[in-house]
Amino acid sequence: MTLTRARRITVLVAVLVAAVTARPAASAATDEPGRSGYFLSLGDSLAFGYQPDLVAAGDFDPADYRSYAEDFAGMRTGLTLVNYGCPGETTSTLINGGCPWPGPLHDPLGSATSQLGAAQAFLATHPGQVSLISIDVGSNDLLALVGNCQAQGGDVQSCLQAGLPATLGTLVHNYGMILTSLQALAPDAQVVVFDFYNPLAEVLPGSDTLLAVVNQTLAGIATAFHAGLADAFTAINLFAGSPAEPALICARTWECTSFRNIHPTDIGYRAMAVALLQAT
Repeated sequence: MTLTRARRITVLVAVLVAAVTARPAASAATDEPGRSGYFLSLGDSLAFGYQPDLVAAGDFDPADYRSYAEDFAGMRTGLTLVNYGCPGETTSTLINGGCPWPGPLHDPLGSATSQLGAAQAFLATHPGQVSLISIDVGSNDLLALVGNCQAQGGDVQSCLQAGLPATLGTLVHNYGMILTSLQALAPDAQVVVFDFYNPLAEVLPGSDTLLAVVNQTLAGIATAFHAGLADAFTAINLFAGSPAEPALICARTWECTSFRNIHPTDIGYRAMAVALLQAT
């Protein structure tokens, strides 16, 4: 990515964040947030705990899937976990519904048609009882961009650079809607947003640099909404840019197995749980 383009994207991010988050500050979190009460986990396949070997075996029983949310709840025994995570979720489907996962979720959405709707209903019926809300969503928005660029052929990196500003705009707009709604209903809950890791660092050279721009966006959103930021990138891509990065990606995701899958292994999910612990 050229310095000029990086600066343009940085300016775009700043403008978008300012436009979406021109709102009063959320109420201060409780003295010991995330230690008792309910822990509401929202997001995509990472929140759900997707494992490609289980899917390949036709096992869609959520009881067999354990994500960073379950690992974290095990560290904080005073919390009661409610996990609405849905594999395949994008920032848009989290708001509007339409997640493609064919099986049941850890916790059903009830009469709601979207994760956000289910979260709103839960917060409305449990006022003051939710101490922690975690959100990981948006990686599927990025993967859609990657898929489109790969399908077009040619210079994938140039395609990603060209398409990134629009994708960032979608992330900022949708995260703004999500966080505004959640904090209005649970002003005293601690909210933590996950940034993104890069399982494709070796497959797509230069993608760590592009992802750094995306994670800068997420950090800006978290700051604007007085939310915590869980560092999933460091959890999975520890020592990014060094010769050790490929080995860590192999250990913490399924990328180096016969499944060639981007999702975390059990080790990866535990590393993400530690990142969430450090952000609370």
